[in-house]
Amino acid sequence: MTTAASLPLGTRTHSIWLSQLLLAIVVVVVVLLVQALAPETLGMWTFTVGVSMIVILTGLALALPWQKLPRWAVLFVPLLDIIAVGLMTRDTPIDFAFLWVFPVTWIASHFPLWATGTALGTVAVLVLLEELGHPENPNGTLRLIIITLSLTFIAISTQSAARQTRAFKRLLRREANKLNETLTRSTRQERELSRVLGSLDVGVVRLSADGEIVEANTTYRALYDIAPGDASFAPRAVEYDGFEGSPLSPTRRPITRARHGEQFEDERTWLFTTDLTWRALAATSIRLPNDQGLPSGDRLVIVHDITAMISAERARANLATRVSHELRNPLTTILGFSDLLLEDTTLPDPTRVRVEAITSAAERMLTLANEILASGKQAQKAEATVTSTDLAKVVADSVESFMPAAETGGIRVVLAVSDHVSVLGDAFRLRQVCDNLLSNAIKYTPKGGRVTVEVFRSGPEGPSRANDQAMLVISDTGMGMSEDELERIYEPYFRSAAAEASSITGTGLGMGIVRSLVAEHRGELTMQSAPGRGTVATVSLPAEDAPDAGLLADGSWRARTDA
Repeated sequence: MTTAASLPLGTRTHSIWLSQLLLAIVVVVVVLLVQALAPETLGMWTFTVGVSMIVILTGLALALPWQKLPRWAVLFVPLLDIIAVGLMTRDTPIDFAFLWVFPVTWIASHFPLWATGTALGTVAVLVLLEELGHPENPNGTLRLIIITLSLTFIAISTQSAARQTRAFKRLLRREANKLNETLTRSTRQERELSRVLGSLDVGVVRLSADGEIVEANTTYRALYDIAPGDASFAPRAVEYDGFEGSPLSPTRRPITRARHGEQFEDERTWLFTTDLTWRALAATSIRLPNDQGLPSGDRLVIVHDITAMISAERARANLATRVSHELRNPLTTILGFSDLLLEDTTLPDPTRVRVEAITSAAERMLTLANEILASGKQAQKAEATVTSTDLAKVVADSVESFMPAAETGGIRVVLAVSDHVSVLGDAFRLRQVCDNLLSNAIKYTPKGGRVTVEVFRSGPEGPSRANDQAMLVISDTGMGMSEDELERIYEPYFRSAAAEASSITGTGLGMGIVRSLVAEHRGELTMQSAPGRGTVATVSLPAEDAPDAGLLADGSWRARTDA
């Protein structure tokens, strides 16, 4: 059973002080009332001795080092309080028996049943002694019974409540220990899961039930070029529906679909990374079972890099195409000579049968070679197509893809586009131009800065719009460059001094690629910059109805393979 002596030091001492001080305060109030209403009582030695005992016991309770005394030593304080109250009551015209409630309640709250019985027995003895000293009082026996029964009822109620309180505390302590064990086990499982995910060579993202990204392993961050420490997990690589195809809208991206609870398997997408390379991905979304110690509803998105597999498939297709192409020539020769032999009427029948067998086998082989050649050509990548392209839409799609990175960096992006800004060109290459310029603007603009993207049509006034230009202007409030550095930005691997001094990563290849792509579209790229004042990149392309709008620099629409 829990006692006052088994409580923590601070709690135990505080309990002793509080219990004794309450009795002392009530006694002081009683003395003041007696002095005002019945001053003759103060002259009685029993009353004075009883009050003095309570005052002395209060001082001892406040002064003694209870944590160093035996565990039952504190029991003497309330027992002596009972005797002191008995002295106050003896031979006085005022009955102070109600003061016994304080020490009896104290003992019943913090000590076992035998201690409570001792306290009640002491009260009964004191009342009995007083009544024996006054045999002329006809109500003495009744008073003894009433006081004893009342205090007994109070003690039993108090001890029962104290026992329930202690049991409730023990229950709370056990439940708290269970919760701590559960939390420790869950934390250990979280760490183990993080360790396992981090060691995988596939990209893994864990989503909570409400679609928030809880964790992404190192492989996923590397694939999508997510900045270290980026809590928003904003990818800097762009997802496409095919190789050099169209950018995926936010709702079609695998991570967005998984956030909405969709489950899929081996969904293929293409990723165009910031280092200007293509990677083929296969994404799978699964729901985690609830028996793994994880919250209900968690999901995993698993991303496999299948670029090597796609390359191997293309290599096999190319090999099959070459082999089947080379087989056609000798097979054609065999069929030609076998047909000549069959036209010879003097050919013996046994020989004719053998030649017909050779012809039939050669025809089957030629059919098989043609089928392999057709499938190989189908597997090869189609040439880039040139169509009427809405430059405003291309730029708007690019801005939408870079918005998460801008928001994470605290950069405001302002988009202002006009309608009917059309050019004849390769939409993918134009998107590549915008992506590179916009990426640089956001990358080299500090937090709180602004990037403005404008698309409009410009040309001389008049009814003819034959000389109009489609304009793309991207300006930022970034670190800027000096005039000498501006002249060298198209050199391979060149970076400005401010960029080199910063922690911002870069290759120094992007601007050269952008200028080449703009030149292929008969356009012009101009750059303006000043240190600390930002940079303005202006791309001017012939509008769709301008002369030579559809010609590349070399006079054709041959797709580049080096950018």
